[in-house]
Amino acid sequence: MIKARRIQCTVAIAISGLFLGGGTAYAAADTFTGQFLTTGNLSTQTALMPSLNGRLTANYAPSWMKGNVDFRLERYTENSYHAANGDMVRERKFEAQMNYNLPLTEHLNAVFGVLRHENYPFQDNYNWGVAGLAWNGDIAKDTNLSTALLAEKRNGGGRVFYDWSGTVEHRFMEKYGAFAALHVYENLGEFDPEPTHKREFETGINYYLSKRYFAGVSYFYHQQVGDHADRFSFVKLKLGVNF
Repeated sequence: MIKARRIQCTVAIAISGLFLGGGTAYAAADTFTGQFLTTGNLSTQTALMPSLNGRLTANYAPSWMKGNVDFRLERYTENSYHAANGDMVRERKFEAQMNYNLPLTEHLNAVFGVLRHENYPFQDNYNWGVAGLAWNGDIAKDTNLSTALLAEKRNGGGRVFYDWSGTVEHRFMEKYGAFAALHVYENLGEFDPEPTHKREFETGINYYLSKRYFAGVSYFYHQQVGDHADRFSFVKLKLGVNF
């Protein structure tokens, strides 16, 4: 299960790029799947400040091993008011993540992973270890819930901190999916003495042209609790391909 920060474990709908292991103990044959997602962002605060994100995710399930391994490479932009004069600025970032997903039941997985984060405009580079549980399954007809609760630890010191995310998607008219996602987490950057508390919310519509191609539009909001400089909101346009 993959996430961005964001360890954005965020959250298991196809459009989010989150991969969760299946319930089968061993794959009948080696399988390799993946997804490339490109996202265009327009800010809803101060100025449009358009930006473009790209994310490549892949999942490998070998026949000889219980569980599966997933990978994520992502370059993305988040806005903030961290400019020297208090203006809004683009923060361009990069993350790489690898997880091992161990199926415990048909829907529940144990997750163990590592993550590398880099911030280009400001020095905020770090490595994290990740461990927790992820659940994915249908909760009603045509309605899927994905949720994960993780414990995370920076290798540069500091206490363990938490990450919780959940997404509900309802499929309708065969090719459409309406979703809402909530992400409540702590973050411990390179120079943070203590974890900061952050909240994110996203809602939108996905259109599945086929099993291979999809598109979507959504509204996304982020804020660090108690820090008005670390907040932004986007309208997102998404195009993706599965392989």
